[in-house]
Amino acid sequence: MVSMAIVSLKGGVGKTTLTVSLGAALSLFGKRVLLIDLDPQNDLTRSMGIDAFRIKGVEYLLEKHLKFEQVVQKYNENLHVLPGSRKLKGMELSLSNMFVKAQDTYFCYLLKNVIEPQKKNYDYVLIDCPPKSGFLTINALAFVKEVVMPVQCQYLGFESIKRTMSLISKVKKFSNSDIKASTVVPVMFDARSKLSHFIMQKLQSTFNGTLTETKIRVNVSLAEAPAHGKTIFEHKPRSRGAIDFLHLAQEIIERHEKSDKA
Repeated sequence: MVSMAIVSLKGGVGKTTLTVSLGAALSLFGKRVLLIDLDPQNDLTRSMGIDAFRIKGVEYLLEKHLKFEQVVQKYNENLHVLPGSRKLKGMELSLSNMFVKAQDTYFCYLLKNVIEPQKKNYDYVLIDCPPKSGFLTINALAFVKEVVMPVQCQYLGFESIKRTMSLISKVKKFSNSDIKASTVVPVMFDARSKLSHFIMQKLQSTFNGTLTETKIRVNVSLAEAPAHGKTIFEHKPRSRGAIDFLHLAQEIIERHEKSDKA
């Protein structure tokens, strides 16, 4: 099982779009995919057509009030979702308070403890993380082997990746020595913009080896799909967004196949 946290400490970079669309694309290649919504905004949950106010989400699993089978939802045969519900927002504070009182790193591994028993059931697990370095993000990073970082093709988007890399280094030192910043994905690329091309040049010189060849171009269909509770492949399967994410999924799969053979 490949475990990946989609992380950016800057909001508005298309983190949820990347999680949903990459996960859906991987499922179209026959991969069994689990998406996890750890962002209290519940954007991934709503993007998958799930009402966050009517369900009991991943927080009930983390607190061991419900079992995995009682929380997971099937979008289709290959694509499953652990949604987040309205209680997720308060869980961040609860985790922080419990850790301060107990000083026990157990609270950093809640997600790992409940997902690892499921690893034989999935080829890929993708986690949508909050845009901050709180306990929900730490739980994701303490579990996964890889971090995928979307970088908006704008100046502030490029600068924000430094903070994300710093957080990964801290987690690697204290709670997950296996973690690596494996993938940098340029998003919101506008071929008409000189700035987009300039940022791409900086990314290529800075993240050679982890930067994907695939660029996710600006595409209004990607922004429309969540309103319909559908992935881009049901909403507009011939759009630039759908094409870009199919290419990205293929690139990710090929990277792992090459790594497995090495």
